[in-house]
Amino acid sequence: MKSFAVFTAMHRYRHSAEQRLADIDYTQLAQLTQLNQSSEEAHKRFMKLYQEIFLHPQTSLPRIQLKTRIQPPVKLRVFESIQEVSRHQPHGKLAHKSLMNHVIKALKKFPIERSHSEHHIIYKLLKGVHSLTSQLGSQELKQISTVTTLETWDRGQIIFGHNGFYLILKGSVKPFNHETLKEDQTVSTIAAGGSFGCCEPVSAVDGGAVIQCVMTLETCEILRISRSGYEKLKKDILAQDHEVKVSLIQGCQLYLHWPKLSINHLVDGMQLKTFPANQVLVKEGKICPFVAFIGGGECHILQDVGSLIRPVDKKGCRIRFVKVGTLGPKQSFGEVSILLNQPSPCTVITATEVHGGIIQPACLKGLDSVTTSLILQTARPVCGKLSEEEVLKEFLTQERMKKWEHEKRKILSDALFYNGVHPGRGKWDFNRGPRGVTGKSKKCI
Repeated sequence: MKSFAVFTAMHRYRHSAEQRLADIDYTQLAQLTQLNQSSEEAHKRFMKLYQEIFLHPQTSLPRIQLKTRIQPPVKLRVFESIQEVSRHQPHGKLAHKSLMNHVIKALKKFPIERSHSEHHIIYKLLKGVHSLTSQLGSQELKQISTVTTLETWDRGQIIFGHNGFYLILKGSVKPFNHETLKEDQTVSTIAAGGSFGCCEPVSAVDGGAVIQCVMTLETCEILRISRSGYEKLKKDILAQDHEVKVSLIQGCQLYLHWPKLSINHLVDGMQLKTFPANQVLVKEGKICPFVAFIGGGECHILQDVGSLIRPVDKKGCRIRFVKVGTLGPKQSFGEVSILLNQPSPCTVITATEVHGGIIQPACLKGLDSVTTSLILQTARPVCGKLSEEEVLKEFLTQERMKKWEHEKRKILSDALFYNGVHPGRGKWDFNRGPRGVTGKSKKCI
């Protein structure tokens, strides 16, 4: 009887127990094993205890999410937001100290491991050093900021500055005379922010103005620009400028098949320059102030309409110009005007920002005879001198086109916006909602 009851109970709960893998209450199991009777009451008690030996895990109901209304962010007014941001920004000494800490943290990494933002922080520091900005341009400083290193020196050590430029970030030093092995009393202590040494080789004449040797008065952290790294960067920058200038000259179709030696002669006298929009480069009747090779941008070629010039005695004297052509990338002008001393037949003005290279008249006239003859054979004038009748005819044509464009725009505007009804303006609006739904239309201010 007992074995049959055990078999029945185990068969009933085997599947559910395997699925639940529930824990067992060993106290109830001990009471179950103590049952030795075979009566019907013992069987009922056994079945009751058998169900209680399995511990059922407590199931927790999911938490009810309360519907909370998300408040939109409060937008501060412009001056309030600026004051709130600037209130948390460091100023004065705190800002300088924070910048120094960021620079030191960035310099402790190898140059190849630094991020773009870390290079920018170093460049920002170098931009405030007068001894560097007086000798180097912005582009050179950006290049140098990628090769700077950090050196840590203990107190009482002597540093020789003949191998590069040193900028003190933390600590202080005292100029030291390495020949007499004594401190230089003529120069005061150099604190954080000061510098010594030089990137360029120092000549015997200027050597006294540059501090070449110092002794540390405390533990110092110093930014170093090695002379070898500076010279390598300088060569790279010169090589990049040379390639840009060569591409400007060879980009012009007239100079495409020039020999390399003659192109190098032009490159030596070229300067890279950027002109803003609406700047007059050449005036009509004047000799060109320079030779220009356009790399990017657009220029307008204008010629004045002589018959429409107001008399000088009247106020507001104005010269009317007519556009006779354009100059764009891979074009040049000014060679013939300078070499032959011929006044320009037209005015050249920048329509957009123009990037390119220029050659001054002194450099152009100082070229050898072979290069000069090549230029005269290759270059072409900006435009031919038009007769007064042709200029007036072109001017009238352009004015007629302007008038027609104005009339066409006016007719289209009157047809589209008849009776002053403008979409999105005034009383009516196209956003009328679903069909059959009436309501007040929104007024647009």
